[in-house]
Amino acid sequence: MSTRHSRRLFLGGAAVTVALPFLHSALWTRRAGAAGLTPPRRFMAWFVPNGLVMPDWTPTTVGANWAATPITTPLMPLQKKLVILSGLDHQQTAEPADPPAGHGSGTGCFLNMISVNGHLTDKTRNSIDQVLLPVLNAGGAPLLPSLQIGVQGDNGLCDRADCSFSRSISWINGVPQPNIYDPQQLFDRMFAGASPTLSATDAAQRLAERTSILDRVLGQIQSLAPKLSPSDNMKLDEYATSLRNLETLIQKESTATANCMTPARPAANPPLNYNRGITPSSLIQANVPLLLKLMAVAFQCDITRSITFMLGNGTSNNDFAFLFNNASTPHHGTSHHGGDPKQLAKLTTIDTWEMTQVATLLQQLDSLKESDGQSVLDHTTFYLSSDIGDGNTHNHWDMPVLIAGGASGKLKIDGRHINYAPTLQLGAARPLVGPHSTTQTGQAFISILQAHGIMQNAFGMATGGPLTEIMA
Repeated sequence: MSTRHSRRLFLGGAAVTVALPFLHSALWTRRAGAAGLTPPRRFMAWFVPNGLVMPDWTPTTVGANWAATPITTPLMPLQKKLVILSGLDHQQTAEPADPPAGHGSGTGCFLNMISVNGHLTDKTRNSIDQVLLPVLNAGGAPLLPSLQIGVQGDNGLCDRADCSFSRSISWINGVPQPNIYDPQQLFDRMFAGASPTLSATDAAQRLAERTSILDRVLGQIQSLAPKLSPSDNMKLDEYATSLRNLETLIQKESTATANCMTPARPAANPPLNYNRGITPSSLIQANVPLLLKLMAVAFQCDITRSITFMLGNGTSNNDFAFLFNNASTPHHGTSHHGGDPKQLAKLTTIDTWEMTQVATLLQQLDSLKESDGQSVLDHTTFYLSSDIGDGNTHNHWDMPVLIAGGASGKLKIDGRHINYAPTLQLGAARPLVGPHSTTQTGQAFISILQAHGIMQNAFGMATGGPLTEIMA
């Protein structure tokens, strides 16, 4: 059999139009002769807009035995699979000058640590989700190299800079990667091999045409057999036998694979008017559960290994009326609390709901088991932060940072709270905005890169090497 008809080409050719579950026993196609089977590594970045109420977020003690705070309460079932980092600082990176103001500058450098001011067309702006791809996708890329997903669509609240810096957190060589906001478009992108603009008719047709990848490969084998020499046919028969054995193993070995079912196709979003930059409360309620489910499936089924998710654009005015007896409560407006205890209480309610969504996804990933007995979450590195620390001050120091998952054992994620601002007062006296620190937020990214074998001591404008406390 000609080497042009390799095993990978057979599988890859079919995968062009069919989204496959991750087949643990199929890794021989990527690592021929490998002694062990290793689940893929994954990365997810989660952006929460408008900061957090830091006294209600920050644990009151350091170490591994901290008690739940109001905002972290939903995360407690997964406490041993996360670390909270306090006191990280990137003020000079985010806002060396103005414009843009706090939200645009913080969102613009969120995953790349390059200033917006003075770097509007900087071709070196690459976000960590993209920098990690050669490692995540080593040995054979999944159907989609990465996915960019968001809750809120376009709006005009961009802090006097190009709106791309407020609407995107994933960047490739200075080019923003736009988010998919409509769950139906995300579904079609994942399961129909479609672009986000594919029509519903075309998407339905592609879905109807999907068949088993193994059936397709075996069909190709049958069509090739009459054209090959006896020796090549012997090789082809060995290959077909391997595929049939693979089919049996698929049915027996992987709980994740067995449960990797295509969900129902969501309805399309209604047309929206973003003139005020406010996403309706009803849309948030409807879309967020769908997006969480699809993101979990995207990892479970190995459709992608890299996801960025924005729970609102920079300066997001998502309306959280559903949390307040249907009283309109736009997030950005509320975040300018002015120290008002009633406004801060509303923000804590919003922030807690946001962490409930995080916990929902992480628990779903943790319930999905891999061939090595660990979970999908154990082989995922999850990073969460915001554009700013406090919604009223617009600071880029004393930032909320959460890293969760297992990072395939390469990071020390063990339930600790680590404080990098030695003079930060914890407990009841914790201020809304703590002191500056010499530890840069970008060092968390350097740590993640080194945990994935990318041994660099700088990232974007961040320097200082990794955070040794979280390195395994």
